[in-house]
Amino acid sequence: MAVGMDVDGSRHPVRPTFQLVRGLTGHTRAVASTKFNPNGSNHLATASADKTVKLWSTETGECVRTLEGHTQGISDVCWNKQGNYLCTASDDHTLKLWDVETGKALKTLHGHTNFVFCCNFDPQGHLLASGSFDETMRVWDVRSGKCLREVPAHSDPITAVDFNYDGTLLVTSSLDGLLRIWDTLSGHCLKTLFDKNSPPVSAARFCPNGRFILSGSLDSKLRLWNFEKGKAVKHYEGHTNTQYCVFSGFCTSGGGNWVVTGSEDGSIFVYELNSRKVLQHIPCKSSAGEEAGGSATGHSDAVLGLDVHPTQPLMASGSHSGDCSVLLWSHQPQQ
Repeated sequence: MAVGMDVDGSRHPVRPTFQLVRGLTGHTRAVASTKFNPNGSNHLATASADKTVKLWSTETGECVRTLEGHTQGISDVCWNKQGNYLCTASDDHTLKLWDVETGKALKTLHGHTNFVFCCNFDPQGHLLASGSFDETMRVWDVRSGKCLREVPAHSDPITAVDFNYDGTLLVTSSLDGLLRIWDTLSGHCLKTLFDKNSPPVSAARFCPNGRFILSGSLDSKLRLWNFEKGKAVKHYEGHTNTQYCVFSGFCTSGGGNWVVTGSEDGSIFVYELNSRKVLQHIPCKSSAGEEAGGSATGHSDAVLGLDVHPTQPLMASGSHSGDCSVLLWSHQPQQ
């Protein structure tokens, strides 16, 4: 795939066939983030404005644990690579580190002065990066819980932080319309990326091989950046994203080279990475059913959280407060 091989590589695209497996109900407010355990196990973490994180079995659909402790809503959740710790980012201005096995909060990280919106572990699990509405990025030592670095990174709220595959680089995105690449060790800004008119950037992540960055913006476009050249080499259009921070990502586990994203109309889009074509559009739920262009099985509000399982052809989506559901989707390769 382009994120693991040349971005202009071409072959006959595998067509995605994601179908609903089950719905996971339990959250009472918007589900902002859905994250599969990166160790490949059958566990999913979901973060919600209801102040909780829920851990689910993707095999049974059972909620195996609810993590409580934040005093305000939670905007993001992330796993360490080993899958035994979680971190949560909350509107209460804190992050919490959790032991997955016991469900206990191990540490509370204080320092941000406004909503903490995003967080991610480095691949080794020693460092944690966070971004906030206070416009700073912080890097934390996981073992001690101490803030190692505070960086005034942007001039508007930070919407995403992500490490590359070996942890040497960080990317941040912001509503100021900029993406910035940082040297993890020194904290120096190595490059600033922006496109025409600099639309607010709502999400960003490195591709698996670290050569490209996928970003989402509030002009309803995804961009794939060659950050060494400082330019966007692909644009993906079809979904709606003008208000919220919507997750997007890469999918290779189904045999395809796909970019997936949620949409504010309640649907999900699967793009072919190289051709940029929409290969699958999973429509929103509609009381009028398919005759109205809707579905009996989708979301009925904006799809905010979206993640793809690292080894299985599974996708998890979470929806805004008009829905509050988490849906699991499975791709069945065509014979």
